[in-house]
Amino acid sequence: MKIGRVVGMHTLALCVGGSFGFAAEPVTIGKLQADPQSYNLKIVTLRGTAHQIQILASPPSALPRIDTQCLMVHPPYTFVLSDDTGFLQITVRARPPCVSQLSPAEPPDIADGDTVFVDGQITITQGPGMAGTTLDVLAVSIQRVGN
Repeated sequence: MKIGRVVGMHTLALCVGGSFGFAAEPVTIGKLQADPQSYNLKIVTLRGTAHQIQILASPPSALPRIDTQCLMVHPPYTFVLSDDTGFLQITVRARPPCVSQLSPAEPPDIADGDTVFVDGQITITQGPGMAGTTLDVLAVSIQRVGN
């Protein structure tokens, strides 16, 4: 009986764990922009072409530089994702490893013109005095099509 429960729990964990990633049907950018509130705080899959990739640089510190300060090898960046229905800016967080500032940063894993799948967390914000809403997409994972 205990073995059956253990096997059942492992199967459930695999099913739930397998639901994350690129298994979802991609949402078009036009559909997302037409009704952003229904996607707020959800992770959606988008497919499109990457353009205008820009690495986000940290502003220089007023403090003296210490060579042992941490620098992410994969710095944060943004890019524009486009499909047949529109375009949208995507933000990608920095990711480890963290190394000395003397080490070179690596370029993003995608290049301009790549077709990609993006799993992104959608956040809708509307602050006081803001006209309309702001749609933000934070990439959770990115995969180039064909790789």
